[in-house]
Amino acid sequence: MSEHVLKEFETLREAVEFIKDELKKTDAEILKDREISLEMNPGRVLKSMEEDNWNDELFLLYSLDDGDSFFVFESDYDIESWLENDAWDDWSLWELNDIAGSLNEDVMIWKFHRDICKEKWEILYRNSKPFINGWSRQRKEIAFEAVPSFSLN
Repeated sequence: MSEHVLKEFETLREAVEFIKDELKKTDAEILKDREISLEMNPGRVLKSMEEDNWNDELFLLYSLDDGDSFFVFESDYDIESWLENDAWDDWSLWELNDIAGSLNEDVMIWKFHRDICKEKWEILYRNSKPFINGWSRQRKEIAFEAVPSFSLN
């Protein structure tokens, strides 16, 4: 497994259950930290959990053609790195005639984010759909950027 992948699964059900558990675990850890903070400083006024943690996210990536692998990532950077370093060979991306079009037709990427993102940045998150309590999901697309590389001997 690649260093960029948080976890790999054989079925979509396993991947989604893992994501649900991770999001619940994230919420529980944050609530625990908030309680400790209030114990240490009882007069402190805290923002809502969502306001403090609006950038929490997870990503799920899988190929519609190859239903054998479902990958969970912690950031968009990890996905980009995995696509650049591992997917080229593993999924034979070099062989695609229309890589930009094919990728978005054949590869699904779901971003799981806090609901507050829809309120803060409505235009960016307008197509988000509810997932579990306090979390939504949004389909992401891949933008292929060809960067020519040359070397002279």
